[in-house]
Amino acid sequence: MLIQLKGVSVNSTPRSDGRYQGYAILNGEKRYFYGRTKKEVEDKIIFCLKEDERQKKKVNKKEKCSPSFREYEENWIKLYKEPNLKPTSLNTMRITLEPAMKTFGDRRISSITSDELQILLLEIGAPRMRELCMGTLRQIFKKAMMQQIIKQNPCDLIEIKKHKTAKRKALTAEEEQQFLEEGRKTEYDLLYRTMLATGMRIGEALALAPTDVDTKENMIHVTKNVVFIDGKRIEQDTPKSEAGNRDLPIPHALAMELKESGKETIFPFSYNSVSLAIRRIAHRTGIKVSSHILRHTFATRLEEAGIPPKIKQYLLGHSTLEMTENVYTDVQQSYVKRLSDAIREIFSPKTP
Repeated sequence: MLIQLKGVSVNSTPRSDGRYQGYAILNGEKRYFYGRTKKEVEDKIIFCLKEDERQKKKVNKKEKCSPSFREYEENWIKLYKEPNLKPTSLNTMRITLEPAMKTFGDRRISSITSDELQILLLEIGAPRMRELCMGTLRQIFKKAMMQQIIKQNPCDLIEIKKHKTAKRKALTAEEEQQFLEEGRKTEYDLLYRTMLATGMRIGEALALAPTDVDTKENMIHVTKNVVFIDGKRIEQDTPKSEAGNRDLPIPHALAMELKESGKETIFPFSYNSVSLAIRRIAHRTGIKVSSHILRHTFATRLEEAGIPPKIKQYLLGHSTLEMTENVYTDVQQSYVKRLSDAIREIFSPKTP
């Protein structure tokens, strides 16, 4: 009988208003039903129970038909990412998704829970890699939800502490000179001097050709960059962002050196060879330096020279001023020390 079902009850006597009352617990929620007769209440409950069962079967069937995480991820990258991202960005995305692919590759995407994602992310030791993985997973599940493959985005329930990028410190003027002295002993001397004089990204510098150097205007035209994927050199038509297309003023002597290099590509090096060479200098001198710190040093020299923020943003090829000001600019203690007397003079009491 209906009244013997768990979570279902129908009153045997009518209420004060003459109607019969019953209830059924559906999905953890108690729902009430009313009717002029006990049978009418029972019929309403039976109809509701059948409809609920039908909906559950429909959902289960849909879940069984949902694609695997691997299938959905591959299709998502092919349709929505490959047409819009550069090879390096695509390669980074695939690398950051490797832990998720190993864990969920053959699982139905609709069956993956927020708890499982939380556990996966906590097991990724490197904070930056964890953050990148979470960001990409959030995009994937958001698209699946918009396409009604899943009901909600499980990433919305994830709680991961935000990773703070360690602040890079620019070279002091003294460290910069020491670095350049060591660099003169290597085949990378001209590259180091160019990077410190322009603040170019390493990929932009490695893409330079003599045709990019204007010895009349003493400018470098930055229009492309180089990336390396699986050891293969790939030249891209535009730098990291549209803001990367820019003209950089350089000293005439440097412009002539670059123009007269006699090579189709001025710097025929790889990322790895440059990084290793800089690391050797760091080891010999004790200076904390990398190709990115050379760029950071350029930004700091601009700050010390009083170059306006918007000009710094343009020279560095940043799409936002916030990145220029918050990430790439230091005020060195040594520089402040040199200006200390002038600063004190500004705020010292003036004698009549």
